[in-house]
Amino acid sequence: MRSISKRLRRLEESHLSQKNEHGLTPVDVLRQRICRRQAAETGRPYEELLREREKASQAFWASYDGDRSIAGVLRYCRPLAHATTVGSAAL
Repeated sequence: MRSISKRLRRLEESHLSQKNEHGLTPVDVLRQRICRRQAAETGRPYEELLREREKASQAFWASYDGDRSIAGVLRYCRPLAHATTVGSAAL
């Protein structure tokens, strides 16, 4: 686990301020691609899906209290995902 954390830290440092020619980060580009694909599959407006994703992202970061590293986010999300699946299985 220590070597994975070290590698993730190095990746974060090398891609921290990386932006494309439109000023978008890799996260923004990925979010837009996902929303375009979902819009095509579901027939919902792309802008609506993008707004929903951005609101969900803002809500996540508002409640997040970790160190904002990739490893920290993964550690934070794992108990949340486990609680969600266990809670939904009980229903």
